[in-house]
Amino acid sequence: MPRGEVRTARGVSRRELETYASSGLLALAGAGPTEADLRRVRRIRRLRRDLGLSYEAIEVVLRLVDRLEAAERAEVADRRPTVRITVIGP
Repeated sequence: MPRGEVRTARGVSRRELETYASSGLLALAGAGPTEADLRRVRRIRRLRRDLGLSYEAIEVVLRLVDRLEAAERAEVADRRPTVRITVIGP
């Protein structure tokens, strides 16, 4: 680890977080990274390491993942218990 580089509790350097944030891949809010931020960093690392994607390609993938996750959350929120009424007789 380069001198002066500080690692967060989850093994992610501040420099790495700032790099992803400045490139638009990560939106940091608050004092430190959230669990969601750390999951996103792990996803970015896998896309770079395992698939060799550029930051531009990762941005496209993450945008698609974000849209899918938002659609899934909306779908779950829209699910309401259904009540069926059966009318018997004339």
